[in-house]
Order: sequence, then structure tokens, then C-alpha cells
Amino acid sequence: MINYDRRNIILQASVLSLISVTSTAHSTPTLTISASKYKNGGMKGFAIDKVSSRANDQSYLSALLSTSSNVARIFFPFKKCNNCTQYGRTPSDVIGLKKILDFVRPTGLKIVIVGVFDNQDKPEFWFDENLRSSFVANWKWFSENFQNDSAIAGLDLLNEPNPPLPLAEAQTTWRNLASLAISAIRSAGMRLPIIFEGVGGGQAIGMRNLTPFNDSEIVYSFHLYTPHDITHQKVAPTWQRTIPYPAGPEWKLKDAVIDVGGWDRRRLEEALKDVISFQKRTDLPIFVGEFSCVRWAPDDSAKKYIEDSLDIFNKFGWSWCYHEFRGWPGWDAEIDSRDPGATSRSFNSPIMKMILSEISKK
Repeated sequence: MINYDRRNIILQASVLSLISVTSTAHSTPTLTISASKYKNGGMKGFAIDKVSSRANDQSYLSALLSTSSNVARIFFPFKKCNNCTQYGRTPSDVIGLKKILDFVRPTGLKIVIVGVFDNQDKPEFWFDENLRSSFVANWKWFSENFQNDSAIAGLDLLNEPNPPLPLAEAQTTWRNLASLAISAIRSAGMRLPIIFEGVGGGQAIGMRNLTPFNDSEIVYSFHLYTPHDITHQKVAPTWQRTIPYPAGPEWKLKDAVIDVGGWDRRRLEEALKDVISFQKRTDLPIFVGEFSCVRWAPDDSAKKYIEDSLDIFNKFGWSWCYHEFRGWPGWDAEIDSRDPGATSRSFNSPIMKMILSEISKK
């Protein structure tokens, strides 16, 4: 999930391609992270919003480090100018990401870089060959310039991919494009993990019958906000009901996998059956890139939902990032209040204590 400002920029990709990034980490001879680290719940932490929001906020990054997280997930924008069919990077975002990586590198915290592309939710992104080629070229540029930086936990190719096609066609469309990007990344010498989110906006159903890539450094990822009627209640006009968790059958909840009924710990695990089946079939690492529940859900529902989610992650050995650390207040685990206007934070809030306790179990 990202509330991304998609303002047009007047920058040509050909100009941006001249920007280079240097870092002492590029000469690091031994990698300190591989896809296998994501197994057995080896990576736990928080989503931390956009590069532009965090690059110059050392107090924020210091607070993040105090959680003892070993992974954080940050959004890196690839932007497109008006009426063109190429993506590029702004100098401020490139420099900002380098500053973040320089800051965390000595600490051991590693950053998942998440690609966010202008108009990725529009059909043109999926069907315009020039944009598809530019998607691949930009990941190659990124890999050539950042190389095998020891502060990077992986490259998440696209946040919540959602081609406007039926499931099987969507999977083929996205997998083919991702394959090209993976090849380009590897051709640039990047050996770090690549994070692949399934279609359906990164939902669990995106892993249904998914064929793994022939690359041992791929981590397979999904996001958990199921059902949105509970996790996103009052966030948008679509979800206006006030619903507790667990919820009885009278609420007639459903998602892409389960028909109408109630919702509890059992149903939550059932909704993840495509991920569970994929893992059992392949024994490949799973990363829950985002999960959360709005804090104003009634009767401590947010705490109960997050507790059950963590229990499932532990059961199957999945790594995860909670969405998000000191971002939009609705997801803020440090705010112990159902009042949407509350802003007082504490590591002693019930949800934050629970998350920190799980992070400590490395």
C-alpha cells in the first residue's frame, strides 16, 4: 500500500540516465544477505514509506533502528514525464536513497527497495511495449549503479502488481515482464535477492499455480489485508461498516478465495491457502511485504488481527514487514487509541509491544 503523489515531472529519462551513484559498499567482496535468510522468519521489520520522506530524517531512522528490526521496506519511485514512454529517476531520490543506505549500512539493518512506477495501475503500463522495455531498463540501471550494496535486502520489482486481466492471463503478463527484469538485473552483476509479488495487487491469490523462476535468489511475496472490510474500515467510502475481528457469519465477509461468512484465525489462514500450497510445493522463501489493520477497528480488533497474522507467519516461517513505522496514523502501531485524531506514540502500546516482541525472536 502506498499513497503516492503521481505529479508529472518534466525530466527526461535520457538526462536522468547520466546520474551515477558511488558507494564504498560496492567493493564488498562477500554478500551478507541471500534469499535463504527470508526462510524461518529470518527477516522482520517495518515498511517506512517513500525515499523522499525519509532521506533527510536521521531521527526517524534512528528510531527505526531502536526497534531492532533487521529489514525495512522503502518505496523508490520511477517517474515518467508528460506524454513520453520512458521512466527515469529524479536526482533527489537517487541521492536520498544513497544517504539512507549509507546511514543504515554500519548498523546491520537492510533495506528492501520497492519499485513504484508512474501509472502502474493503468492499462498502458501493462500493454505499451516502450513502457515495458523502460521498466526493464530502469531496473538494469538501478542494479548497475547500486550494485551489490550490503545495505540492500532485495529489489521488490513492483509494488502490488495488478494487470487488468483474468488471473491466469495476469500471471503470465506479469511473470513475463518480471522475467525480463530479472535477467537484466542479473546481467548487471546484481546477485542480491529479488522480491517477486504475485498479481491481484500482491494478494495471496497471486501465488495460485505460480511457476517459480529458475533463480535461487528470488523471494516470493504477498500483502495481507484480508478482508479489507475489517483491515480498511472507514479508510475509504468502499469500507464504511464498523466490523469487529473476529467477526461472526452475520457479517457476510468474503475475499478472492473464500465465500461469504465470518472471519477468524481459521478463516484468515484459509484465505492464504494459495501461498501455503506454493510454499509446500516449492519450499521457497516467503516474505509478507505488508500487513496491518486500522487501529480504530472496534474491541481491540486491530491487536487481535495482527496477533493472529503473526501467529500464522510463525507457523509457516514467513518473514514480514508491518505497515508501517510512523507513517499514516491509521496504521501506526505506537498509537494506542481508536480516535482517528490521536497522535501520541509509545513503544509500550499493546500492538507495538507485540510486534517488537516478535522482532526480538530472531
